[in-house]
Amino acid sequence: MTRVGSVPKPVLRLAFQRVSAACGIATPILSALVALGIGYMQLGYSFTEQRLSELGASGAPHAFIFNVVGLMTSGVLVAVLSLGFYSEFSSDRVAKIGSGLLTLAGASLFMTGVFPCDVGSVEASASGILHGVFAGIGTFAIISAALVMWLGLKDDAVWRNYSWFSLSVAVVAVALYVPHLFSSLPRWNGAVQRMLVMVLLVWIEVMSIKLLSRSWTGRPN
Repeated sequence: MTRVGSVPKPVLRLAFQRVSAACGIATPILSALVALGIGYMQLGYSFTEQRLSELGASGAPHAFIFNVVGLMTSGVLVAVLSLGFYSEFSSDRVAKIGSGLLTLAGASLFMTGVFPCDVGSVEASASGILHGVFAGIGTFAIISAALVMWLGLKDDAVWRNYSWFSLSVAVVAVALYVPHLFSSLPRWNGAVQRMLVMVLLVWIEVMSIKLLSRSWTGRPN
């Protein structure tokens, strides 16, 4: 058994998977608390009409907290989670691609915090434009990650049920992303986006819990 110092590598791998799974479990909780808390504190903010990014828009009263804690920190947590999946799916090339897409989603989420949106999400400034670009990349990446993991894991005895769950999440996410992308329901922009984000966060939570369970039931080889 290969060792790093006095600790076998498989033991370190399982320990890292536990840490990464904990990061994934924490992500939806942190995101929800930040979005709900700041949304309620910001006077005049509409949960149904206004998008989440407007909580971190330039000049918003609690923009720093939303961007740093809600977006950048969550992005780091998602990226760490993706490395845990990469370790878990080390023998499955397709699922590993899904893990890489999740890394891209985490990095993009981080960058949306670096570049705040403009007031009203109109993408007038360079920061607002970049925010929109990274938000689009991140959404595409995480939906693609769910689809690719479905393809890679649908024949895996351990992850098969979760692969079909991933496909269901991807289908629902696409159905919600289309009206969100084209703002086809202007009075419900915020509500549609929140449903989209909720679906994706539930996927992260469920997959993270499964990864944590696997890390405790796995046996070092």
